[in-house]
Amino acid sequence: MVRVGQPLFGALALTWIAVMAASGGCSGGKPASGFPGAGSSSGAPDLTGDSGDNSSSGGFPVGSSSGLDLDTGTIAAPCPNGATGWCSKVDTSCSSSSPTTLTGKVFDPAGKNPLYSVVVFIPNDESTLPAITQGTHTCNTCDVPIGNYVVATTTDYTGTFTLQGVPTGTGVPVTVQIGKWRRTVPVNIMASCGTTTVSMSPTATPLLRLPGKKSEGDMPQMALLTGGCDDMACFLMNLGIDSAEFTAPGAGGRVSVYQGNSMPLGVGGAGPTLSNGTAGNCTTTSCPLWSTVQGFEAYDLALFSCECGEGMGINENATSYGNLRTWLNEGGKVFASHYHYTWFEDSPSADFKGVANWGNTGDNDIAGNGGTYDIDTSFPKGATFGQWLGAVGATASAGPPPTIDLTIVADSVKTVNAPTSRWIYDPNGNDVKYLSFETPIGGAPPPPDAGPESGKQYCGKAVFTDLHTGGSLFATAASVPADCKTANLTSQQKALEFLFFDLSACVTDDTQPVKIIPPPQ
Repeated sequence: MVRVGQPLFGALALTWIAVMAASGGCSGGKPASGFPGAGSSSGAPDLTGDSGDNSSSGGFPVGSSSGLDLDTGTIAAPCPNGATGWCSKVDTSCSSSSPTTLTGKVFDPAGKNPLYSVVVFIPNDESTLPAITQGTHTCNTCDVPIGNYVVATTTDYTGTFTLQGVPTGTGVPVTVQIGKWRRTVPVNIMASCGTTTVSMSPTATPLLRLPGKKSEGDMPQMALLTGGCDDMACFLMNLGIDSAEFTAPGAGGRVSVYQGNSMPLGVGGAGPTLSNGTAGNCTTTSCPLWSTVQGFEAYDLALFSCECGEGMGINENATSYGNLRTWLNEGGKVFASHYHYTWFEDSPSADFKGVANWGNTGDNDIAGNGGTYDIDTSFPKGATFGQWLGAVGATASAGPPPTIDLTIVADSVKTVNAPTSRWIYDPNGNDVKYLSFETPIGGAPPPPDAGPESGKQYCGKAVFTDLHTGGSLFATAASVPADCKTANLTSQQKALEFLFFDLSACVTDDTQPVKIIPPPQ
């Protein structure tokens, strides 16, 4: 939400990631060329929604009034005489029709699937990249700076980007970032006033991908609840998250594992254990993750695997539901699978109960075999989701609307209520299979000193799916990550991958097109 008169010193903000530079591009003091020169209470420009098909503009919204160069999608910070760092390596003798250019793709941590709306930029000095801290306890999840940069852009729905006006040299740092995922790779750019192509296939070297372990870069801190009816840990491993990152809470890994249940469908006992230590105990209502708000606040994302039945009265209660709601309103993010609809349907808060009209709930809502389902393309990001699924070979048909084949699908959601977004649904009856909503529900009022064009503020995000991430009715790994098998993602898992990284990114209103506030006069 924009504060009038507060300068935005060199930033990139498109789609649902909003980032702010700590200092002003290579010029060190004024807004980057063509970018809004206004800051926000969270250190982010005011953005809402997404632009849909950005394939011809490097991820920037076609028709935007932001003043960006929509032919290249590149934001360039002016490099004055006497510039230092990589800014001084930009060949200013190149003509405007033939700037030094870098193109390529950005992939997931596994290096297999390209990702949409990842910020790609060249820092002026890699050693001064702003610190990223883990955990969420205030409404600042969009406050993820990219710092002092030379050029910046975002990937389109095919994962492709184009940067123009890049430096020439050996080992030019190229940083990829979405939310709290960030990694920098050295790239040789030797064709001054020409084009260098990097990482256009998963076998390319060097490969621009997100980090799979914290030694490679920055990652969000995640809490993973295991359950007897979902292999979510294995899904994360096949996204490319290293097995060493799965540890006990507080043990240093980026995925803190909590053991849930496998009740009450005759599976018996607790869910999968942790092979890299002792998991947090969430088999009772004293679970340290949700017994207090502070338990959630240590994390950026909480991931709940299906436990084969409702946890209400077993390991969850009204207090824990209230703690989740408080954390989400602060800026937390949750990914909940199947029976974890109880966090919303059984919430003591009417706004959470009302995000959807619930269907076959209760412990008898056993997931069925599945079928072919539609992608909801009626809102901008949903349309891009359908395009991305086609680009990674995950659609059953191109549509319209695009369709996808799913297995092991439950029926706990009939319809959604505004402003909840529907992503995947059954065309026969419109049962919803994946939904999301931003928090606080309906948005919070903007700060009193925000600009006149400011809208409501969203801090966190919740998603719920009736799909099992593992694609089977029961968890196949008794101990994670040791029992997980390496495999390529199925079409169903690719859909969840897009939505997982969407959850990781900056929170904006998915139902609205991009809105970039112009700079104050």
